Amino acid sequence: MIREGWPLTIIIIAAALGISFFLWSIGIYFFFLPIIFLPFLRFVKFKQRGLKTKVCPACELPSDGNYCSRCGTKLI
Repeated sequence: MIREGWPLTIIIIAAALGISFFLWSIGIYFFFLPIIFLPFLRFVKFKQRGLKTKVCPACELPSDGNYCSRCGTKLI
């Protein structure tokens, strides 16, 4: 699992808490509070789709699609 997106996660959590605090202060309780848990969904193990990675015969770029995104060749 790629964990490079943690700064964005921190920003989203801070924004959600800020919005929740603001709404709390004007009397709207727990409106945005569940949003702070959305960034953590990426750490929950979900059933993974079994994608078969194909390799381009021309440039040897691995891809999950039917055509190479670099050169457009049909993948094997």
